[in-house]
Amino acid sequence: MPAETGKPTAAIAYVIGTYPMQTTTFIDREIEALRRRDIGLHLISIRRPTPEERVLEASETAQSVIYLLPARWSQMLAAHVRWALSRPGLFFTLPFYLFTRPHPSLLARVKTLLHFSEGVLAAAQLEDQRIAHVHAHFADRAAVVAWVAARLLGVSYSLFAHANDIYIAPVLLPEKIKHASFVATCTEYNRAHLTAVGAEHRPWPIERIYHGLDLSRFQPPVPRRLTQQRILSVGQLREKKGHVYLIHACRQLRDRGYSFTCDIIGDGSQRDELQTLVESLQLTHIVCLRGMLPHREVLAYYEQASVFALASVIAPNADRDGIPNVFLEAMAMRVPVVGTQLSGIPELIRDGVNGLLVSPGEAGALAEAIARIWDDPALADRLADQGRATVEQDFNIEKNVGHLAHLFERFLQNQAALEPIADATPTISTPS
Repeated sequence: MPAETGKPTAAIAYVIGTYPMQTTTFIDREIEALRRRDIGLHLISIRRPTPEERVLEASETAQSVIYLLPARWSQMLAAHVRWALSRPGLFFTLPFYLFTRPHPSLLARVKTLLHFSEGVLAAAQLEDQRIAHVHAHFADRAAVVAWVAARLLGVSYSLFAHANDIYIAPVLLPEKIKHASFVATCTEYNRAHLTAVGAEHRPWPIERIYHGLDLSRFQPPVPRRLTQQRILSVGQLREKKGHVYLIHACRQLRDRGYSFTCDIIGDGSQRDELQTLVESLQLTHIVCLRGMLPHREVLAYYEQASVFALASVIAPNADRDGIPNVFLEAMAMRVPVVGTQLSGIPELIRDGVNGLLVSPGEAGALAEAIARIWDDPALADRLADQGRATVEQDFNIEKNVGHLAHLFERFLQNQAALEPIADATPTISTPS
């Protein structure tokens, strides 16, 4: 879209809770693909990642992020005074509306008001950037900040929901869906859930947009030369990843006489618990918790793996995976995969076709599936070939981001603006 004389080109503002992080590299790929399509983006992160969270390999994408927090009190005060004077009706009715919607607790209501303040600051940061639309990644605080900033700027807002943000004690989810110009998510499983949540308020469908890979970065060696049986798993050390069941499966495989190693890459709150389990099962010479590694090193582990396994389960707090992006990476690297029949995973892995699926929480079934791949080289090769083909066909970032780009281009072309909220029950129409 050509820029007007003397004015910057219209752009989309991306609001993310914490960015960049090792666990959100899929957002990196999405942003890079959108920029290759000449879509201007301004990145807003509510807070900086801690040293433990941050991406170990800084990407170009992460170089131009605006961080809202920590903010100087004078900066926050100036932003509030600016919008209170210029848009008083909206400035005072919007927090009242947000505060009086149903919340799970008083603490959640207070946090919503804090997120409103962050949205005010975001609007001030973006005011001179000719923003056509504000987009939130994750249906948590980022959605509130994006919604508030968009209303103050007089533009529309949208929402991309993922997994824990919609299943773990969601806050204002029906309202976030209702007031978004479009809502997208990364699995059919999520789309069905969000459709049910927003059924009363949303006449148009939720968009399903799968994540994808830049396949030029995932080139498996041909032929793959494996010298030993090696299990690889990549994921945060959290309950929903099911590493406990994988470790128990390793004990069963060892007891059946298999000689192998198992590398688990990632970090998290379960690390001590999992290390204790490894030691108690006498697997210290087999299972190694590698911690968080740079992606170039993870690629090297894919090249040496004879099977990739992730034993996803639903955690006690209802947290669960969508379609873990590490499955895409393993399949792109022609590694046979074993997953569980949970959430959106069967949308990617078709049992016996491009991978194997077992019931969640069953270490015995997981061990049996891994052994089946090791015992049948022809099956392993077929699953590996079909896995790569699936990613090429259905999870190519350039193809999948095209759908999102089309949605954004409506706002860039039309420059549709919204009217301020007139009362405590705001409504937002969908741009045509």
